[in-house]
Amino acid sequence: MALKLKLNRRSKVDLSEQLYQSLKQLILEGELSAGERIPSSRELSQQLKVSRPTVAVCLEQLQQEGYIELKHGSGTYVSSQVKENNGSLNRPRQNAAKPHALSSYGKFLKQQSKDSDLQTSPVEPEIAFHFWRPALDQFPQTEWARILGRHARLSESDLSDAPLDASGEAALRQAIAELVRRFRGVQCNYQQVIIVSGLSQAIDLVARLHLDEGALAVVEEPGYYQARLAFTALGAKLHAAPVDDEGLNLDGFLKGKTTPKLVYITPSHQFPTGRTMSLKRRLELLAWANKQQTIILEDDYDSEYQKIGKPIPALMSLDKNQSVIYAGTLNQLMFPALGLAYLVVPPNLVAPYRQARALAGAPLPPHLQNAIAQFINEGHLDRHIKRLRNLYDQRRQVLLDELQAKLSDRVSVSGAESGVFVLARFETKMSTSEFVDRAREAGVALIDTTAFYAGKAQKNEYILGFGNLNARQIKEGVKRLATILKNEKTGRQKK
Repeated sequence: MALKLKLNRRSKVDLSEQLYQSLKQLILEGELSAGERIPSSRELSQQLKVSRPTVAVCLEQLQQEGYIELKHGSGTYVSSQVKENNGSLNRPRQNAAKPHALSSYGKFLKQQSKDSDLQTSPVEPEIAFHFWRPALDQFPQTEWARILGRHARLSESDLSDAPLDASGEAALRQAIAELVRRFRGVQCNYQQVIIVSGLSQAIDLVARLHLDEGALAVVEEPGYYQARLAFTALGAKLHAAPVDDEGLNLDGFLKGKTTPKLVYITPSHQFPTGRTMSLKRRLELLAWANKQQTIILEDDYDSEYQKIGKPIPALMSLDKNQSVIYAGTLNQLMFPALGLAYLVVPPNLVAPYRQARALAGAPLPPHLQNAIAQFINEGHLDRHIKRLRNLYDQRRQVLLDELQAKLSDRVSVSGAESGVFVLARFETKMSTSEFVDRAREAGVALIDTTAFYAGKAQKNEYILGFGNLNARQIKEGVKRLATILKNEKTGRQKK
């Protein structure tokens, strides 16, 4: 009996393993059925031109796993445990599988079909106005490598089986508590700091702890789509409050009949409009939240990079009634791959947040956390922020000057006072998708704001990030966009 078996003698996988996988596949797919005789080791050895010990190792493994059985004096057969059709080990056909049951949370996420890729592609254009990418070439890699290498060397404490604090290493939490005090005016102790794996986990934790199904949550319009997704996935109802020149407009929900359980805002540098929430509205929101016992989640994305003067203090710095939870990240300050964010929670919420963080997954590696703490404590991060603040001021001004010089009558800009992005609206008869496509053909990547609206999106509105673009790239990028707008009626442009 000849079996359909092929061995690749050039493969790095040894012949015994190849034979094992091939025979196992024939059994699982029903090519060899229960009770069917398998050629002996001698026959397989001759057929495949391999040694008998190679075949013997394979057959022994299959026997131990229950796929074949040895009948003394008779031969080797496919195990009787392998039955055809009903109750078999044979794999069912692909189209015969029934869909698995999903929770409401799972069904919601399955239905989501947009906002996930932000128009990125495997092949990135030469010039990418991506808002999430800082000036990576400016990061002090030598100092970071030295510190990280030191902490990466295992010590007895690293090898200990003592449980880790899911809230984060004390050294890092202390460093961050001091960091937010210096840069954001937030007074807290290190116990209030919860280290998480990225901003998305921070938002998810807050949502799970404060939103029941059917609860009302306020989000900004336009606003960060991941927050909207997290709240809706848990069954919350959304009120999308518009953003105007003073930031989040409070009228629509402060006087509403239903009290929101959570308000999500980016007050210091609203994302994506770049506007700053006025002091009047900040105080009004805090007073209302205290009265209604509503939690405010303050997302502070890139407020360290103020164009003029010191960064505007965080909303939490004005909070006297423990209504605000502050979310920050080091990804924009250091590098995105760091994957680290943190929450500063009011003292009365420390206990549930510590428990929630423990349930959310393992903490970041202790050596990485302690390395970041040392990087902060030795002043490297402060010096890096100072360098970037000056650099971003220059790049922001180059972008504004170029937009004014080449597109003054075709563009309006907001959010140019701080941060690493500006919001730009272009005057064109092209659709948003067509303009993005033409820009990509010209070697320029744009991110439009469609995904950031819960309702109808603004046409041809784009987030122009400049953090990782030098002056030459910014000028060339704006030049190419200006060419597209100038010649929009003549068809698609070439690079």
